[in-house]
Amino acid sequence: MSVTAPRGFRAAGVGRGEHPDRDVAIVVNDGPARAAGAVFTTHPDPAAPVLWSRQVVSGGRVRAAVLDSACANAGTGPLGFQDVHATAEHTAALLEDSAAEIVLCSAGPLGVRPSREALDDGLARAVAEAGRGGGLSAADAIRTDDTVAKIAFRRGGGITVGGMAKGSDPSLGSLLCVLTTDAALDVRQCRDLVEEAAAKSFPPPTGTNDTVLFMASGAAPGPPDEDGVRALLNLVCEELAAQIEADPPTKEDRQDTP
Repeated sequence: MSVTAPRGFRAAGVGRGEHPDRDVAIVVNDGPARAAGAVFTTHPDPAAPVLWSRQVVSGGRVRAAVLDSACANAGTGPLGFQDVHATAEHTAALLEDSAAEIVLCSAGPLGVRPSREALDDGLARAVAEAGRGGGLSAADAIRTDDTVAKIAFRRGGGITVGGMAKGSDPSLGSLLCVLTTDAALDVRQCRDLVEEAAAKSFPPPTGTNDTVLFMASGAAPGPPDEDGVRALLNLVCEELAAQIEADPPTKEDRQDTP
């Protein structure tokens, strides 16, 4: 289940165009709240999706996260940013929502722009197929050189935290991680909790595309127990980090490099 274990979330992973392998994923928040926080790369020249997503997360609300594992869209300049903006607009139209609440994350070959037509086709199918059972396919779709999908979730105190990730040693590839909860957190709580959890479990985010996103749907009843969410989130991040460490790619296999 991973990112769809918490109430209020649906997801899917599909292949774009005629591509046989999954390489496009979406995680959608259908809950009553859309608070979010994130940790982004400290790289001096971040990829276009990071530049866009920083703006989105600064607003504190995220409806959906789109993840593309076929093209990092890094080192692509203003045209790459235009591609990201167009993808956000396309996704927002599919969801009948605002592009200002669509986060994009990418991994894959550097220095090339995505094929917009193929990506748009994949996103249309991903939105159509997104459901509570789509967490595993979404996690599978974000793999580049990872040999297995990386997922985790924990429940306790009436709330659930889930997550999926792709990544490797920071010298070899990008870290992408999406974390979800049904707790009714506010923006400050989301930001503080994800910053703390990411710092404890993951290497410093120095690659061009490194992103750790935390979304809260507010679908769980009752007020949130911040300490309870913190404990569950830390456990999920620790488990994902352990899975990443156990599945290191070789330099010959890598596709995305900071």
